[in-house]
Amino acid sequence: MRTKTPLYLLIVAALAVPALATASGALTGVVVDDQGQPLPGVTVTVSGPALASPQTAYADIDGSFTVAGLNPGVYTVTASLDGFQTTNAEVKLVLDQTLKLEVRMALATFAETVEVKAEAIKTGEVAILDERRQAAVVSDAISSEEIAKTPDSDAAGVVERLTGVSIMDDKYVYVRGLGERYSNTTLNGSVIPTTEPEKRVVPLDLFPAKMLDTVNVIKSYTPDKPGDFGGGLVELATTDFPTSATLKVSIGASSDAATTGEDFRQYGGGLSWTGSGGQPLPGSIPSDLLVPENPLVPGQGYSAEQLETFGDRIVAGTWEADRPSSAPANGNFSVAYGNTFGRFGVVLSAVGTKSFDGTDEIQRYYGLDSGDVLVVRNDYEMTTDSEDVRNGLVGSFSFRLNDTNRLLLSSVFTRNASAETRQTDGYNANAGQTFRDYRQRYQNEEILSTRLGGEHNFSGIGLGSLIEWNLSSSTATNDQDLRETLYYELEPGVYALQGSSESGKTEFFGLEDDNRNAALSWTVFYGGGAERFGSLKVGAAWVDRTRDFAARRLRFITDNPNQFDLTLPANRIFTEENVRPGGFEVREFTGANDAYDAEHTITAGFAMADSAFGKWRFVGGLRYERSDQSVNSFDPSSPGAAPVVADNADNDLLPALSVIYQLRPTANLRIAASRTVNRPEFRELSPFQFTEVTGGRSVAGNPDLERALIDSFDVRYEWFPDAGEVVAVSAFFKRIDQPIERIIQPTTELRTSFANADSAELWGAEFEFRRSLAVVASALRRWSVNLNYAYVQSDVTIGQQDLSVVTNLSRPLEGQSEHVGNAAIQYYKPEWGTLGRLLFNYTGERITDVGAYGLPDILEAAHGSLDLLLSQELKFIAPQLELKLNATNLLDETRELTQGGEIHRSYKPGRVFGASLAYSFF
Repeated sequence: MRTKTPLYLLIVAALAVPALATASGALTGVVVDDQGQPLPGVTVTVSGPALASPQTAYADIDGSFTVAGLNPGVYTVTASLDGFQTTNAEVKLVLDQTLKLEVRMALATFAETVEVKAEAIKTGEVAILDERRQAAVVSDAISSEEIAKTPDSDAAGVVERLTGVSIMDDKYVYVRGLGERYSNTTLNGSVIPTTEPEKRVVPLDLFPAKMLDTVNVIKSYTPDKPGDFGGGLVELATTDFPTSATLKVSIGASSDAATTGEDFRQYGGGLSWTGSGGQPLPGSIPSDLLVPENPLVPGQGYSAEQLETFGDRIVAGTWEADRPSSAPANGNFSVAYGNTFGRFGVVLSAVGTKSFDGTDEIQRYYGLDSGDVLVVRNDYEMTTDSEDVRNGLVGSFSFRLNDTNRLLLSSVFTRNASAETRQTDGYNANAGQTFRDYRQRYQNEEILSTRLGGEHNFSGIGLGSLIEWNLSSSTATNDQDLRETLYYELEPGVYALQGSSESGKTEFFGLEDDNRNAALSWTVFYGGGAERFGSLKVGAAWVDRTRDFAARRLRFITDNPNQFDLTLPANRIFTEENVRPGGFEVREFTGANDAYDAEHTITAGFAMADSAFGKWRFVGGLRYERSDQSVNSFDPSSPGAAPVVADNADNDLLPALSVIYQLRPTANLRIAASRTVNRPEFRELSPFQFTEVTGGRSVAGNPDLERALIDSFDVRYEWFPDAGEVVAVSAFFKRIDQPIERIIQPTTELRTSFANADSAELWGAEFEFRRSLAVVASALRRWSVNLNYAYVQSDVTIGQQDLSVVTNLSRPLEGQSEHVGNAAIQYYKPEWGTLGRLLFNYTGERITDVGAYGLPDILEAAHGSLDLLLSQELKFIAPQLELKLNATNLLDETRELTQGGEIHRSYKPGRVFGASLAYSFF
């Protein structure tokens, strides 16, 4: 019986075959350096009115190139290669003409570039893919041009569009199945600190998408990068310097289908557009422990009158949310300006968003009965109303001292403020009662990063040399305040305030994380024609990171609760009239591990060679890192008490080798191997403990953690058939010695902590396909597709000696999904200024928490998201006016986390519909 080939296989096969040319003109030539030596690998791009899109060729081993199938007309020819000045030329073709060119390229000297008529050939998707083709590493990137074609509001959503990348909790990046702890983040080339008390990774939702010029995820390691590298290095870069003046303003609004216009409770009157709000600890409150004076210890504690004064200042404010009102629409704006004044370039931009989100959620916490059967211990229904303000400011300045020396100064500020109210209703097994919990929480996260750098070209050694240096200083802060009251049900519908440790409390958390970086490198370029070309690079780096964290826990308690009507709302119970001796009195319960300070210093040096021999390119070297890490956890109320100290000191040699074989000018085969490290985070080493949900799990660190070693192997085939197009297939393998894992400890409080497993292995494959549908039929030239998919498997081996409490001794890594994919189909007609894009993202099932003592692992179910973006230039109103419409999460799938097949958490994120107008003044 004859079998039919599936239609989708025919389509994919057709997309992978170049279209037949019908035009007869051609451009051929050779690219050479200023000494007349051929330059292989140069990108030659041809653009012009006669072409629907730019045509790209790559110089082969002897520097020659050919662009065929050209109609008569005027064309701009652009040649580009890393380390050389971009060369531009305008040529004219007549019918059936083959024009031969010699293109000469000089080493980059920061001279002003020649203006090119077709800007798309030097920036955006085309340039990003060309940089990737020439890169020494396995990497994936997205440009500002591509970012503008998504409805993503922050860097987290942007990164999730890349191959093999998924996002946890809407802000933590997972690369190739490895959790956020295995990722590192740089901003404009410098490592930045994190605002997260619980995590080592920078939360990517802090960075508005409109601030970003490129996002690059490096997946294979080279010695000139930081050695704390596991799944990937996320490189964020802000807007580059324009060659002419630009000023663009955008305003927009969006509606959340589940929130906008619905009842919404604001905390403390809500947030301003600057993010200010909350109820911080009054500055007049002393830093000493707020406890009654002790007659036996003179000078310790405070009198009843003093405590009443302190209590009056603290109790002021709100303990429950305002009466519900109608939730307003979300809003956003952005302003970007850039210009070059002779030798001086400047970029200034500001962005802001204000959003409202209401979520209804189920949370259940389980235990085991005497027969080891999973039973519900706590069963909650939770309503959370969250108001968020996100701001970002960028200032970048470049000064060209002369043609060979340039200085760069950049400063980035980002803020994410959140005011949240939460009401929880349900049954608590420990208390044996139904309860109602009111919580109000304000959090303000900020990052300020400033970098000063220089680039200096010198002649006289080989083809020249380049010295690069940078100094950077970054500060991340996270300030929180929280108020919580707990009521138990007396009779149906009647609740009374309870005196438990979770009720009548107000807590304050403060974190400051500082990073100081210095780096210096020297690169010498050499060449001997087409057979020998490359560079030698040596350098040193120093990173000093410090953190200060402190918490204060206060409660209002009474020895005579019967004097109050405890069924009243908290705002009528906790008042200045009721704060008095014999009434409600303030007490401090700050614990022995509620503060820590930490320091981590890394001193590094590296040597790396990048050598091309014909079609072969070898990039390899060695990095040495000395790491000194210290965390001191102490009782802020007992200065004389001995702290809990965790010290880690390691010396590591981190080798790396990449081999790149140029199968043809448009295709590479890459093989890479390396060793890197993964170090504990400060929070993971500190025994500080925090409980997110009453009756839920608390989190505590482990001072005995050790760093993990990671051996990585990568293979990738990549083909760049045309400008802005790529087809790539990758395979990878990683072995991790002593990976740090998060485990559940079934104490009476269901505590979560961290421990070193014995080992883990991770392997998988990736596929990427980005092409125009013109290769199927010319009528589809306006359509393009972008597909990527990653298949990942992992296995963690748990040591019986230390982690026998873990339920599954062999399991996947925490947070690793077996399947991750993205799909996008795009229609673009530049004559009309019309763009339409449909995007789909899929993340497979993954473990969010590892079970222990017989409790099963907690699994997050697979889920997908469908988004739509429409963009139209309103030329009939103004040539520079653009309208964008977007819809996100159209499927609105229920997000479910299960434990042993039973629901642990369940909620819906909600659909969002938005519109924005942008105007370019010049």
